[in-house]
Amino acid sequence: VQEATSNEPWGPHGSLMTEIADATVDPNELQLIMGVLQKRLLDTGKNWRHVYKSMTVMEFLVANGSPQAVEKQPLTEFQYVEQPSGKDQGINVRKKAETMVALLNDRQRINDVRKKAAVNKNK
Repeated sequence: VQEATSNEPWGPHGSLMTEIADATVDPNELQLIMGVLQKRLLDTGKNWRHVYKSMTVMEFLVANGSPQAVEKQPLTEFQYVEQPSGKDQGINVRKKAETMVALLNDRQRINDVRKKAAVNKNK
Protein backbone atom coordinates (compact mmCIF):
# COMPACT_ATOMS: atom_id res chain seq x y z
CA VAL A 1 0.00 0.00 0.00
CA GLN A 2 2.87 2.35 0.75
CA GLU A 3 4.33 1.63 -2.69
CA ALA A 4 0.96 2.23 -4.36
CA THR A 5 0.57 5.53 -2.53
CA SER A 6 4.14 6.80 -2.85
CA ASN A 7 5.09 10.38 -3.64
CA GLU A 8 6.40 9.37 -7.08
CA PRO A 9 4.85 11.26 -10.00
CA TRP A 10 3.27 8.15 -11.56
CA GLY A 11 0.14 6.33 -10.45
CA PRO A 12 -0.14 2.92 -8.79
CA HIS A 13 0.13 -0.07 -11.13
CA GLY A 14 -2.96 -2.18 -11.80
CA SER A 15 -1.27 -5.40 -10.69
CA LEU A 16 -0.30 -3.83 -7.37
CA MET A 17 -3.82 -2.50 -6.81
CA THR A 18 -5.23 -5.94 -7.66
CA GLU A 19 -2.92 -7.50 -5.08
CA ILE A 20 -4.13 -4.99 -2.49
CA ALA A 21 -7.80 -5.60 -3.41
CA ASP A 22 -7.35 -9.36 -3.15
CA ALA A 23 -5.77 -8.96 0.28
CA THR A 24 -8.85 -7.12 1.61
CA VAL A 25 -10.73 -10.42 2.02
CA ASP A 26 -8.47 -11.23 4.98
CA PRO A 27 -9.68 -9.19 7.98
CA ASN A 28 -6.14 -8.72 9.32
CA GLU A 29 -4.82 -7.58 5.95
CA LEU A 30 -7.83 -5.31 5.51
CA GLN A 31 -7.08 -3.65 8.82
CA LEU A 32 -3.45 -3.05 7.80
CA ILE A 33 -4.43 -1.77 4.35
CA MET A 34 -7.06 0.61 5.69
CA GLY A 35 -4.67 1.82 8.39
CA VAL A 36 -2.06 2.82 5.81
CA LEU A 37 -4.68 4.41 3.56
CA GLN A 38 -6.19 6.38 6.42
CA LYS A 39 -2.76 7.61 7.49
CA ARG A 40 -1.92 8.62 3.91
CA LEU A 41 -5.26 10.39 3.54
CA LEU A 42 -4.30 12.67 6.42
CA ASP A 43 -1.09 13.85 4.72
CA THR A 44 -0.94 17.47 3.66
CA GLY A 45 1.10 19.90 1.66
CA LYS A 46 3.84 18.57 -0.56
CA ASN A 47 2.64 15.01 0.17
CA TRP A 48 -0.55 15.63 -1.80
CA ARG A 49 0.29 12.62 -3.99
CA HIS A 50 -0.10 10.34 -0.94
CA VAL A 51 -3.65 11.61 -0.58
CA TYR A 52 -4.48 11.46 -4.28
CA LYS A 53 -3.06 7.98 -4.77
CA SER A 54 -4.77 6.71 -1.62
CA MET A 55 -8.03 7.86 -3.10
CA THR A 56 -7.15 6.11 -6.37
CA VAL A 57 -6.57 2.89 -4.41
CA MET A 58 -9.82 3.43 -2.48
CA GLU A 59 -11.68 3.91 -5.75
CA PHE A 60 -10.21 0.64 -7.01
CA LEU A 61 -11.18 -1.12 -3.77
CA VAL A 62 -14.80 -0.01 -4.18
CA ALA A 63 -14.93 -1.98 -7.41
CA ASN A 64 -12.53 -4.82 -6.66
CA GLY A 65 -12.01 -5.16 -2.90
CA SER A 66 -14.11 -6.75 -0.23
CA PRO A 67 -17.29 -4.84 0.68
CA GLN A 68 -15.71 -4.00 4.05
CA ALA A 69 -13.07 -1.95 2.26
CA VAL A 70 -15.64 0.65 1.21
CA GLU A 71 -15.42 3.68 3.48
CA LYS A 72 -16.24 7.30 2.91
CA GLN A 73 -13.15 9.49 2.80
CA PRO A 74 -14.42 12.94 1.78
CA LEU A 75 -11.49 15.25 1.20
CA THR A 76 -13.35 17.83 -0.82
CA GLU A 77 -11.66 20.70 1.03
CA PHE A 78 -8.04 19.51 0.63
CA GLN A 79 -5.67 22.41 -0.08
CA TYR A 80 -2.12 22.51 -1.39
CA VAL A 81 -0.53 25.14 -3.60
CA GLU A 82 2.89 24.15 -4.85
CA GLN A 83 5.59 26.77 -4.41
CA PRO A 84 7.14 28.66 -6.11
CA SER A 85 4.94 27.91 -9.16
CA GLY A 86 1.67 28.64 -7.35
CA LYS A 87 0.08 25.61 -9.01
CA ASP A 88 -2.98 24.29 -7.16
CA GLN A 89 -2.14 20.59 -6.72
CA GLY A 90 -4.98 20.23 -4.20
CA ILE A 91 -7.49 20.34 -7.06
CA ASN A 92 -6.51 16.77 -7.98
CA VAL A 93 -7.44 15.54 -4.51
CA ARG A 94 -10.63 17.61 -4.34
CA LYS A 95 -11.89 16.32 -7.70
CA LYS A 96 -11.08 12.71 -6.75
CA ALA A 97 -12.91 13.23 -3.43
CA GLU A 98 -15.99 14.56 -5.19
CA THR A 99 -16.01 11.53 -7.49
CA MET A 100 -15.59 9.15 -4.54
CA VAL A 101 -18.33 10.80 -2.46
CA ALA A 102 -20.75 10.63 -5.40
CA LEU A 103 -19.91 6.96 -5.92
CA LEU A 104 -20.16 6.02 -2.26
CA ASN A 105 -23.54 7.73 -1.94
CA ASP A 106 -24.99 5.64 -4.78
CA ARG A 107 -25.34 1.98 -3.77
CA GLN A 108 -26.61 0.98 -7.23
CA ARG A 109 -23.62 2.61 -8.89
CA ILE A 110 -21.27 0.76 -6.51
CA ASN A 111 -22.96 -2.52 -7.46
CA ASP A 112 -22.66 -1.66 -11.16
CA VAL A 113 -18.96 -0.79 -10.77
CA ARG A 114 -18.32 -4.02 -8.86
CA LYS A 115 -20.11 -6.12 -11.53
CA LYS A 116 -18.14 -4.45 -14.31
CA ALA A 117 -14.86 -4.95 -12.42
CA ALA A 118 -15.67 -8.64 -11.85
CA VAL A 119 -16.25 -9.16 -15.58
CA ASN A 120 -13.01 -7.32 -16.47
CA LYS A 121 -10.96 -9.07 -13.78
CA ASN A 122 -10.95 -12.31 -15.76
CA LYS A 123 -9.76 -10.69 -18.99
